[in-house]
Amino acid sequence: MSRKNKILKIFFNLIFFAILTFFSQASFSNQNTIKIGSLLYGSVNWELKLIKELSLDKNNGFNLEIVELASKNAAAVALQGGAVDMIVTDWFWVSRQRNEGRLFTFVPHSMAAGGLIVAKDSSIKNEKDLRGKKIGIAGGQVDKGWLIFRAYFKKEYGIELKDISRQIFGAPPLLNKKIEQNNFDAILTYWPYQAKLLTNDNFVKVINITDILSKLDLPKGIPVIGWVFRDEWAQGKTDLLNNFLTVSKEAKKMMLESDDIWDKVRPFMNAEDDNLFVNLRDIYREGIPPHDFTNQQIEGSKKLYSILSQIGGRELVGKAETLSPGTFWDN
Repeated sequence: MSRKNKILKIFFNLIFFAILTFFSQASFSNQNTIKIGSLLYGSVNWELKLIKELSLDKNNGFNLEIVELASKNAAAVALQGGAVDMIVTDWFWVSRQRNEGRLFTFVPHSMAAGGLIVAKDSSIKNEKDLRGKKIGIAGGQVDKGWLIFRAYFKKEYGIELKDISRQIFGAPPLLNKKIEQNNFDAILTYWPYQAKLLTNDNFVKVINITDILSKLDLPKGIPVIGWVFRDEWAQGKTDLLNNFLTVSKEAKKMMLESDDIWDKVRPFMNAEDDNLFVNLRDIYREGIPPHDFTNQQIEGSKKLYSILSQIGGRELVGKAETLSPGTFWDN
């Protein structure tokens, strides 16, 4: 064989091995990548960005790909269409999907919820003062916070809050603006927007949704939102899922125990000042589940589902009167 042919053979062998290595690495990357859809400015992103910042995914044998989405509905569509492997949403949605034959399942992520906010000089000192008042409510008529509040009010006072007050439903940023302009007597809003209002000394919190849950005789630790994914995907990638859930717990532990770690989180928080940053951090920490999800919390979730299904009706739960089996991932 001539010297020229030997050189060409070596060259083509190198090209072949380079191509083979590239596709092998790409295949490995695809097999070990988990795509998670999250809202661009949502608090879920804080944990995900921290995982990437500290390379916790790479150090634990997988690649986390964050797919930033514009809305909760966009996230649901992305999961249903297979554009992402996982999103964060509530378990009511999961139960309804399962009842309709779409087998998604849920692992708890956060217990953080909103609350009722009023002006500091308001005549509203507790929830029974809401009679005849104008209340701004984040989300729609089947928003979980509103339904929980209604269930509690009826249990405590024997009447429907929606029948003795005036409700205006809207987006949380708009509600904050309106109560600052004295257009509402109170607002029931999500916890990040609650944190923003409470940085202003002109506003106070009357009651938290998490406090209400205990008043409904439900156990502590019931999650509000969680990681949601398809059964089929999880069963085919159990190791990948477990690696992610382990890393998720590790990140939460750091966020709970270390103030310094929040220096890495703060750039993703859209916190304009130190007071807001501290409020957001502290309320986020309150929502971190203190332990693994137990049978007690599962039974409590079933009870809460039954309570809210009576209030929210088919618009909330569809045809399912009870929590669908498999709603909570049991592996």
